[in-house]
Amino acid sequence: MSAQPKPQELNALIDLFKAGRLEEAAARAESLTVRFPRHGVSWKILGVALMQMGRSADALSPMRKAAALLPQDAESHNNLGITLNSLGRHEEAEASCRRALAINPEDVQAHGNLGVALQDRGAFDAAEASYRRALELAPDYAKAHNNLGALLQSRQRLDEAEACFRNALAQTPDDVEALDNLAALLNIRGQSVQALEFIMRSLQIRETVRATRIFAACIKRLNFSQAHPQVRNLLIRALNAPWDRPVELAHISTNFVKLDPQIGQLLARASTAWPDRTSAQALFGPHDLDGLAADELFCALLTATPICDMGVERLLTLARRAILFDTDVGTSLNFHSALAQQCFINEYVFSLDEDEVRQASALAEALENALATEAEVPVLWPLTVAAYMPLGSLPSASRLLERQWPAAVAAVLVQQLIEPSVEQVLRPSIPTLSPIENAISLQVQQQYEENPYPRWIKAAPVDETYDIDTLLKQKFPLARFRDPASAPRQDILIAGCGTGQHSINRARTLPDARILAIDLSLGSLAYAKRKTHEMGLGNIEYAQADLLKLGELGRDFDVIESIGVLHHLDDPWEGWRTLLSLLRPGGLMCLGFYSALARQHIVRIRHFIAEHGYAADADGIRRCRQDLMALTDQAAPGNLSLGNLLKVTDFYSTSSCRDLLFHVQEHQMSLPGIAAFLSENELNFLGFEVEPDTLNAYRQRYPNDPAAIDLAQWQAFEQEHPDTFFGMYQFWVQK
Repeated sequence: MSAQPKPQELNALIDLFKAGRLEEAAARAESLTVRFPRHGVSWKILGVALMQMGRSADALSPMRKAAALLPQDAESHNNLGITLNSLGRHEEAEASCRRALAINPEDVQAHGNLGVALQDRGAFDAAEASYRRALELAPDYAKAHNNLGALLQSRQRLDEAEACFRNALAQTPDDVEALDNLAALLNIRGQSVQALEFIMRSLQIRETVRATRIFAACIKRLNFSQAHPQVRNLLIRALNAPWDRPVELAHISTNFVKLDPQIGQLLARASTAWPDRTSAQALFGPHDLDGLAADELFCALLTATPICDMGVERLLTLARRAILFDTDVGTSLNFHSALAQQCFINEYVFSLDEDEVRQASALAEALENALATEAEVPVLWPLTVAAYMPLGSLPSASRLLERQWPAAVAAVLVQQLIEPSVEQVLRPSIPTLSPIENAISLQVQQQYEENPYPRWIKAAPVDETYDIDTLLKQKFPLARFRDPASAPRQDILIAGCGTGQHSINRARTLPDARILAIDLSLGSLAYAKRKTHEMGLGNIEYAQADLLKLGELGRDFDVIESIGVLHHLDDPWEGWRTLLSLLRPGGLMCLGFYSALARQHIVRIRHFIAEHGYAADADGIRRCRQDLMALTDQAAPGNLSLGNLLKVTDFYSTSSCRDLLFHVQEHQMSLPGIAAFLSENELNFLGFEVEPDTLNAYRQRYPNDPAAIDLAQWQAFEQEHPDTFFGMYQFWVQK
């Protein structure tokens, strides 16, 4: 019996592989390895086919077999190195690449792949030398140009990195990885217009999650003064997919909506009429609302995120009133549905007058009576009522689900009846880990039971999965980490998870982690659990608890995250110390605190709210918002900075506005205070989570601190740029 396949069998296998028919090639190669277990080429092709199919773990054994059976074949050792590196086994990958180079010192790909392995294990100087050696041997090796650029960018050598990416594109103009890298770098450097051109080229070639994320990062930093159909169409896809959290795309999407001539005219008419509500019907002709419905971007925006624009909010407020009082003003179910969904998303934050309250209440009563008596229900009634109050507030609302409805109505029923009912079913399944007894904790709990925050619809995509150490080394490549002694970090605590946006993102990014997510509010936890189930995630445990009591659990964690939580405690430092007691030695912690400097104008507005006695309920928040917006139409009193307030997305829904301006308990922190706590508790500061252009600006200002970890210099930078940490100080430390 022959020890190897016949030439025609081997040629047929090679032809399948070259034709890109990878599954067939893998099956044929596997059958040959069964018949000819000592035939290294069959193992080699099987391994490469599996790798190219994205099955790195399955490819490892065939790659090892090939390297053992073909000990003098540099390519087999190089392939094994690629496979090992893709599995995170960087030291073994380095050894395989070096074996390939011992056989063939001028193997260009082996030099390049050795660079990847060295870079991934943090040997940056050696990695750079490997890439440069590959380019000496093959100046047109685009992948080495690209990888060298990524390495140089991580080391803040941005001019050289940009040159490398451009060199890669000079060799392969359709290289999507190089296009993405160059776009991301240009965006960081403030050249977002150029960045947008490159990322749109990338998206035309192939739509990847990374490219969509870069598009979103570029587009939200731009303003357009005229229509751009290609960008508009991409924005529609970005909102519907989504390509980022929809709220992050709200401002730029609204900008494009306002560029539409018809909507621009309606906005101008609404602005002129405001605050006169009686003229609402006169604003809209018989087809104006149909025109709004035809705007695909506008409807996508209405159903994805709160509208974050005063002018558009006023237009929608008048449109809602016109629909309520004159059902002939528009006949498009799509727009009526989108408006109802928007009002539910923003928790009915739009203002309304007494006439509207009476008319909406009367229509709700008529709808309830029709449902209770099983009478006919006009198709617009549920949509119109849903734009003024949750349909679930009607006693007989569940009967709406027993009838057949058009898709536009069904979408509202899912949003306002089915999803809230799922949350009610889930509530009893959420365990309580500790009693909530602290007076401040009880007040905070009540706020978030009444207004779970944030109410989000769609999660941003995840382009890669990681372990936490790899993730943080990518975020902070120059930080001084204390590497874990043994096993990978698996146990994560999210202390104050709210409605689950952060815990879900962590679970998707770190699929091997075990996550405990706790919060005071059962309403928020039920929302989080529903969204978690919708996304098919099984690695998050939700529980109700007061973080001040977590020390009684007898559990500890590798990673603890608490973003925007501790500053709502009676004593934030006590809360931080409690969390530290649960963190294992060498453990990692991510915190988020309000900045006293960045929130000065919010503090002044909070004083204004207290002086005028606005209640922290739906009516009080609506009235306060309208008064604040009215002040922007004239000279605002004193030192209120209302222009900045209107740019804050949290101003545009009831729960987020309450969190922003009406919170029952809030502290602001300073960098010296944080630095003192870090020193007192021997915590290693790893870095801030900030926008790339902010980090770039800091490094240009303080080139002596490439790792960006000098808090004294960050304090000086914040003094020069007071809005730097407007969101909050968000940073990582290591115990």
